[in-house]
Amino acid sequence: MKISRAGILYSALPNLILLVLFYSLAVHMWQALGGWPRSIGEEGFPNLLVSHAHITQGFFGVLLLSALFAAPIAIFLCLIVRRWHFLVPYFALYAFLFFACWGLMQLAPKAFLNWWWD
Repeated sequence: MKISRAGILYSALPNLILLVLFYSLAVHMWQALGGWPRSIGEEGFPNLLVSHAHITQGFFGVLLLSALFAAPIAIFLCLIVRRWHFLVPYFALYAFLFFACWGLMQLAPKAFLNWWWD
């Protein structure tokens, strides 16, 4: 089974986008608020920051659900259908990279992470 560079890129791209959205949100928040939020929620946030936060949270949610549920189902189906066997490494890489991305997100400043998880 030959693994293609394009397949690896497509498997990694959503998680790379998530990291860019997440850390750009942290920078955006720091600049817009002059520091980290002092409370949970979005009260007092500029509209652009709220939009950025919602997009990032939504994208994270979609990737989380797809890594936990869709990727394992896709891998199972690919193992059943012989013609699709070649896709297994890509789905496995996608799911693995999501959790690696999640780990990299934990490197953000603690005050930002407190806001993010609440």
